[in-house]
Amino acid sequence: APSNAAVAIGTSGTTGTSKEVLLTSTALISSARASNKFIGAKSGETWSLLLPLTHVAAVNVIVRSMELGTTPIDLRNFEGEYPKADYTAIVPTQLFRALNGDQQLLSHLQSAKAVLVGGAALSQTLRKQAELAGVKIVTTYGMTETCGGCVYDGTPLEGVQIEIRDGAIRIKGPVLASSISLNDGWFETNDLGQYENDHLVVIGRSDDVI
Repeated sequence: APSNAAVAIGTSGTTGTSKEVLLTSTALISSARASNKFIGAKSGETWSLLLPLTHVAAVNVIVRSMELGTTPIDLRNFEGEYPKADYTAIVPTQLFRALNGDQQLLSHLQSAKAVLVGGAALSQTLRKQAELAGVKIVTTYGMTETCGGCVYDGTPLEGVQIEIRDGAIRIKGPVLASSISLNDGWFETNDLGQYENDHLVVIGRSDDVI
């Protein structure tokens, strides 16, 4: 790997072709700072870790915590009552589980100031259920190549640019991986999107992949 690569994360995305994505410390820190700024996180506040470290979302939790001067609360194999954290990041399956029987996880999410949900599309029904239960949801869109979520609730993070070209989403900014091909600085995704009320809405894929 090149000397500027800080982390290599294996991913197959939805293409079925396994590859390693190389992320620089600059990209990871840019992502973490922009994320913390978007949700209003302050020095000394805490993140909880509920995702496996083989995924970029978990790496982001660690870097965001470092930026706040704290250590993430590791709940991956935790036994007993979950301690409180100011922020956390999960996938929709975990949110569904919390709303359908996992009372300990639900209580943990309810106590957080913001819960980032990404990694897959979050249905409006599930989001509404979570909000009615008192969970402060922030949906995220991104991928390993963009240091995870780079669009929060349809709004690009600071420094991130979004463009729709022929219906497909293009991304530009300091959060991009060093190992991907760019077109004049733009990363061309296979995701389809559109703008509604100045917010990005992801509507599907441009390729046919099961």
